[in-house]
Amino acid sequence: MSDRMWTEKYRPDTLSLIVGNEEAKSTFIAWLKRWKIGDKAALLYGPPGTGKTTLAQVASKEFGYRLIEMNASDVRTKEAIMRVAGPTAIEDSLFKTLYKGTGSMLFIDEVDGIFGREDRGGVGAVLKIIAEAKIPIVLAANDPWNPRLRYLRQACETIRFYEIRPPMLIALLKRICRSEGIDADKEALQIIVENSRGDIRSATNDLQSLAEGRKTLKVSDVERLSPRDRQADVQETLRKIFLAENFKQARRALDESDIDYEMLLQTLHDNLPFKYVDPSTLASAYNKLSQADVFLGRITRTQSWSLLSYALELMAAGIASANEGGYRSAQYRFPPYKIMLLARTKAERELKKNLCLRVGSKCHVSSRVANNDFLPFMKVIFRNDASLASSIASWLQLEGEMVKYLKQVEAS
Repeated sequence: MSDRMWTEKYRPDTLSLIVGNEEAKSTFIAWLKRWKIGDKAALLYGPPGTGKTTLAQVASKEFGYRLIEMNASDVRTKEAIMRVAGPTAIEDSLFKTLYKGTGSMLFIDEVDGIFGREDRGGVGAVLKIIAEAKIPIVLAANDPWNPRLRYLRQACETIRFYEIRPPMLIALLKRICRSEGIDADKEALQIIVENSRGDIRSATNDLQSLAEGRKTLKVSDVERLSPRDRQADVQETLRKIFLAENFKQARRALDESDIDYEMLLQTLHDNLPFKYVDPSTLASAYNKLSQADVFLGRITRTQSWSLLSYALELMAAGIASANEGGYRSAQYRFPPYKIMLLARTKAERELKKNLCLRVGSKCHVSSRVANNDFLPFMKVIFRNDASLASSIASWLQLEGEMVKYLKQVEAS
């Protein structure tokens, strides 16, 4: 079994191999062919895992562009965006002179994540880059319809991507199975595809997760899959962390996950001996986990949530960087107690998820930010200030169960 992520191993390297969204692909290629200085940027938008990033990467290669990539969610301030993207977009003569190429193309991913409490002129900076650019600018977003992105949309030619149709996804999974020597039942692949909701990345990740260590894949092997909400499940997160090639990939695996931090720590602890071959590597990884555990303990005692980033980096990037002695392909193991606990708390987790969506919608932040940065303070307010809690509940239109959840005192 491969020690690479299949999403990378089977990523298309030519335009003809990109699955689905033929109209979007044709529109983008036509835009790129006719682009000249002063033209609008291209905004690719649609659900995750539908090929937006892949199209930009493959097209740049086929048309001779040097692709410069950045993630707007990671670099939100005007100064940071101009520092990273400004020189590339405005001055591109060096690449043409040295390599006699077409030039550069700038790809800015997740522009819908550029607004929020951390935004300090980020949208304005992107607009400035588009206006002054001497190279093609390509943006990508899942949902570009936030009012604060109105002027950004106007500066772009918008190209919509749709969920990948099931027959195309099944054909792709069959091709991967043939390449990996896996005999997969068609019904099993259909379940994976239905679960993915048109997301190529999710379908491929699920297939790798379920097929790891196997030569056959049957319906009984995939029946435990539950419909995903676009966030990585336990197996997907573990695989991304263990196979991450750098700090950024490992940390992003956590950012995309909805796993309880203590659950993640325990599961990493239990899987390390089965994944790492070299004893010194194993010792290094356990050392990182122990440090992360210290930070999580302090967070529990003091509610100092600013320490969470240190714990996450130690759990994810620490373990990924420790993998210098070899990686062993093996089935992931899960702590039975934790799994049963998750099953018992499913209703509460669903309530918390809906609460985060409510907060995120009102405060214009992601559910993850709502959970990490808003909920801890809301719990303190709801337990100690009835008047302020009532005002917040009214503004957010919180339901009775949500208010009850925020008021409940957690066991020490």
